[in-house]
Amino acid sequence: MLCSDDKTTSHFVPLRSPSRNMSLLIKLWIGMFFLFTIILPMTATATDRAKMINCDVHHGTCTQKLQDMDIIFDISPKPVKAMTDLKFTITLTGKQGASEPFIDLGMPGMEMGPNRVFLKSNGKGIYSGTGIIVRCPSGKRIWKATVTVPDKGSVEFIFDVIY
Repeated sequence: MLCSDDKTTSHFVPLRSPSRNMSLLIKLWIGMFFLFTIILPMTATATDRAKMINCDVHHGTCTQKLQDMDIIFDISPKPVKAMTDLKFTITLTGKQGASEPFIDLGMPGMEMGPNRVFLKSNGKGIYSGTGIIVRCPSGKRIWKATVTVPDKGSVEFIFDVIY
């Protein structure tokens, strides 16, 4: 009777070539980069987003103090949607700056190109102008409006936008 000796049977699995190993390593790094820069930031919980937001612009105006004045911020129409013409309104109470305020739109923690809303006086400390909030390719919906009053300083209103 012939029998096989399992000890002599080879179960050797050949190693992958170095170039294939490098290719897999590169794919792994790309996958990790995508996960940590795109997927995880989009999955931030509602609580995390709520901690950043200091202005519920969908339901009314927002107010912040700057030196001896209040800055009242509003956007219309509501709800505030990206990629639509929006009217930005600032009301200043108290002593105002030497020239008209302006708004710089951006995203918290992200360097973006200039997106400035120039405001014109409507009288009695009310200023308005039009602008557009663009849709972020990453899917992030939290935006900030930095309101600058010349000779006084600036404040940030951070709010959620609907895509």
